[in-house]
Amino acid sequence: MQDSFLPTCPKGEDDIFDIVLVSGDAYVDHPSFGVALIGRYLESLGYRVGILAQPEWESAEPFKRFGRPRLFFGVSAGNVDSMVANYTPDRRKREEDDYTPGGGKPGRPDLASIVYAQRLKEAYPEVPVVLGGIEASLRRVSHYDFVQQRVRGSVLADAKADYLVYSMGERAIRELADGLARGSSREELCSIRGLAYLSNAPPDDALLLPSHEAVKEEPGAFREFFKEFHEASLKPQPPIMAQNISTRCVVINPPALPLSPQELDALYHLPFTRQTHPEHEANGGVKALETVKNSIVTHRGCYGGCSFCAITIHQGKGIVSRPREGIIKEVEALAKSEDFKGTVQDIGGPTANMYGTGCKAASFPGAVGCGRPSCIFPEVCPSVDLSGAPYLELLRSARRVRGVKHLYVASGLRHDLLVMPAQKRLFRELVEYHVGGRMKVAPEHIAAKPLRLMAKPPFRVFKEFRQDFEHLRREAGKELYYIPYFIVGHPGCTLEDALDLAHFVGRTGRYVEQVQQFTPTPMTPSTCMYFTRLDFESGEAIYVPSGSEAKVQKSLLQLNNPRAREKVVAFFARRGESEVLEQLPGFRRAKGAYGASSKTGKPPFQARRPQKRSPHKRKR
Repeated sequence: MQDSFLPTCPKGEDDIFDIVLVSGDAYVDHPSFGVALIGRYLESLGYRVGILAQPEWESAEPFKRFGRPRLFFGVSAGNVDSMVANYTPDRRKREEDDYTPGGGKPGRPDLASIVYAQRLKEAYPEVPVVLGGIEASLRRVSHYDFVQQRVRGSVLADAKADYLVYSMGERAIRELADGLARGSSREELCSIRGLAYLSNAPPDDALLLPSHEAVKEEPGAFREFFKEFHEASLKPQPPIMAQNISTRCVVINPPALPLSPQELDALYHLPFTRQTHPEHEANGGVKALETVKNSIVTHRGCYGGCSFCAITIHQGKGIVSRPREGIIKEVEALAKSEDFKGTVQDIGGPTANMYGTGCKAASFPGAVGCGRPSCIFPEVCPSVDLSGAPYLELLRSARRVRGVKHLYVASGLRHDLLVMPAQKRLFRELVEYHVGGRMKVAPEHIAAKPLRLMAKPPFRVFKEFRQDFEHLRREAGKELYYIPYFIVGHPGCTLEDALDLAHFVGRTGRYVEQVQQFTPTPMTPSTCMYFTRLDFESGEAIYVPSGSEAKVQKSLLQLNNPRAREKVVAFFARRGESEVLEQLPGFRRAKGAYGASSKTGKPPFQARRPQKRSPHKRKR
């Protein structure tokens, strides 16, 4: 069984590896885990690849397990930025981690990319170290770190690594591995698209961004810098960019060209075991696998352009959809596996109902026709094809696969697309066949200003979705619920806005068991607004909730929770505004433990459905 995984240790002294990948997550051999995907891809190219998962980092010794690799060490903090994985939005150290065996305390250091790279350089100074994964990708230039509450410079400079592969890295990592294998010069390697590197001076043809020293203390300067970087990154043909930091310069080549639909599809047919490595299984397994084990990825990219989301800047705005035949082949293989119980947990992508859609003005799949941050906000671009037909046909084909009893869509769905005429039929069949009790959508808020700053559609669109959903649910004769995700504490969201949202939730007769408190993740417009307190587009001053108010905005949606009620009561008492709470429907209900409202009997938005109806659960 262990031989079917990528090696996690050498077989003997003579076992030489070409590449060793170091990860801040436990090793799960599933395509949803970035290090496993890159490892299997490099293996398919003929390279001998080893996986060093969650090594102890106090010394360089654990990093010598595989000896000196022939080509390079690849470093990833894991599927999630290490500071986001290790800390709550309140900057408290997390006690649980879904990517660590047994779900205990996080098994990676803070700023794992930097720590791992430094230890590797201590162990083998002459071996190239290549940073990759979402942490490195989103920290490739000056960025705000919400835990340290300061602007940090490029992770490449701090780690003193040799190269950084950003965005979706298959093309860049292949060219780099092939170049190192044939002995290419550094100059040749530094021309690879999708690569960043340190230099003594910027290239003559580079867009020179403001230096790190010029933007790290001044919010207005940081906004101008990040806006320039963001706009340049979204162009159909992004330029080479460079940023000076101290005496060095970080050079960022244009992004790698997206994989073709066929190339993307081929990745998911690599020989993944879809299992946790036995070493980790013996220590309690890896919880993060539970919600994705029997899931299918259909595409990459998202043109929604939400201000708080890093998908656009990491995966890209252009949509690359796998061929339907390849996806069905994967579903058939999954249905034949020994531990498959008949349920496909999810079939989707960053936004499920963007499969098969994209820019009609683009020259090839995955390309974009313009530099708009969003193709659908504030209005729909006439060049975007929003047809739900490709996804509808895919779902119809997949649910006919022998052995598949249930086929659910657990990925997020854009409710503003579902209410459009082009996706009405898709909406109907989603409700009829593919909702496991709950449909996940993300209106995020109800107040106009926060929604505008989030680049989300106005609340009236969500109202239209609710009406359509209820009509389709009744028509299908099913007891289904929509699960709205809300963000509180986002830049521009005042206490009055939070109270309005609490009123809305209270009037439904339900409560929100889980709500997202805004986390300023690196390299998003929302994080820029959080740090600068300036509207990203206009530069005007905006309100940014912080401290106890940000926590209270969250607690206002969880008034059924005694601890949340206590926080809310104490906060408004300090303000001398206790009477405000008596106006909230959720506050007036009988105090008690979690469960249905004593007044309405309705289940909570986030209530678990019976196991037979919803055999899966996913974190947003």
